[in-house]
Parts: sequence; structure tokens; C-alpha cells
Amino acid sequence: MAPPEDIVEKISFLARAPSRVRILEFLSASAPATERELRGQLSQSRSTISRGVDSLIEAGWVRERPAGLELTPTGALVIEEFLGLAETMATAEELWPFLEWFPLSEFDLAVDDLQTGTVTAAVDGDPYAPAREHTTLIRTADRFRALLPSIGQQAISEAHRRILAGDLEATLIVSPSVETRIRTDQLAPQFEEMFSTGRLTVLVAESVPLFLGLADGRATQIGVEDDDGMPRALFETEAEAVHEWADALFADYRNSSTDPLTDL
Repeated sequence: MAPPEDIVEKISFLARAPSRVRILEFLSASAPATERELRGQLSQSRSTISRGVDSLIEAGWVRERPAGLELTPTGALVIEEFLGLAETMATAEELWPFLEWFPLSEFDLAVDDLQTGTVTAAVDGDPYAPAREHTTLIRTADRFRALLPSIGQQAISEAHRRILAGDLEATLIVSPSVETRIRTDQLAPQFEEMFSTGRLTVLVAESVPLFLGLADGRATQIGVEDDDGMPRALFETEAEAVHEWADALFADYRNSSTDPLTDL
């Protein structure tokens, strides 16, 4: 097995010259090909293609045949793995605002399961972007379940409107601090009206580590907060693996929660 520094050097060898990657990628789909065909298809100069081909032949990833240039078996493996790495890096960059605050090691959820989805991050000019996405899901769902370490007025108002209209059923598992807020004079009237419809259930868990929102048959949302309780990012996906994970996590918290709130 090649030593790690040799592997890093080979990755760097490709990354330093995008033309090498493009040559390997083209040959993986269209070999054999001549240098002239490479120049035409890749819109590169004669010298750029010539240098790239020579370096790839020297590396043992491309070989010359009577019909033209083709990948060696090693070259075919290299470009496949390199493109996979590039895709992984792009995904990691997109997920970074979420993964920075998501305690991945504490949950039975693999990074691979997060490959398909979108991240809405809080930024200086728009710190409440994640909260708006959360509200959007409430606005469009028929049945909504959630773990709530905190609550926002916009989401509460939207849930109140749709529950009283008969358009939404919701089950919420909240933290003790959220229960305290629900019981305040500011929010209690809205929650009492929602409870009266029979379309809202609120349970209290000992603690709630993150925001989790499930719209049955649609999306799953996972929200993360910083150490001060401010929303940092919201990940949303329709991936079945994430929905199954979220469904199981919600069930665990429901089984360990108190009896539903009925009287505020």
C-alpha cells in the first residue's frame, strides 16, 4: 500500500492541473482518443493537452495504443475515486454550516445519509433563515411531528392558524424550558385554543437535544443551535434513511415523555 504522503501527492498531482482530470474523465467515457480529439473536445491548447498526456503516461494512468490514448486499469480507478472524492468534498462544504453544530457522533446517522438535502444557514444578514424554513414546512404539511428545544413566534402563529382551520395535526415534544414558555400569558391562550380542537398534542421530555421536524410523506428537517440557543442551520431532506432515523428518534422521545399537556 502506498504511504499516506504518496497518496496525498497523487491527489495533489491531479488537483494542481485540472486539465489532467479532464483528460482522464474524457478517456474514461470516450477512449480511445487522439490528442487532436482531446484538444477539440476539451477546448484546450496543443501544449496543454500534450503536457497533460505526457504526465499521465509517465504516472502510468494513460497509455498509447494504435487506435489512440486510453486509460490503464490504474488510471480508470484513479479517476473514478478522484471524482468520488471531489463529490464528497463538495457535499461536505455544503453541509459544513450544519455539521459544525450537529453532534454526529451522538446519533446513529451516517454522513452518507446526508448526501441529498439542502442546508439553510443563519448568516449575519439573515440570522432567522432556518426558522423561516421550519415555518414553511408547517405551512405546507398535513401532519407534523417535532422535537422542540425552543420555539419561535412565527412558527407558533402559523401552526395556530392552520390547526384552528382544520388543516394541520401536530404532535410536539418539547423541553422543560419550552413548556415554561408555553404556560406564559403570551402563549397560553394560543395553545389552549389549539388544544381545544383535538388536533395538537404537546408532551414534555426531560431534555431535547436538537430540533427535529417530520412532515409525513414529505420532508424531514434537522435544526441545530449554538451554545447560546440561537439557530445556526437547518438541514432538510426527503431521503428515506433520514426519515426512518428521525421517526425512530421521535418515537424514543415520545415513549419517555410525560403525559400530554391538557391544562395551562
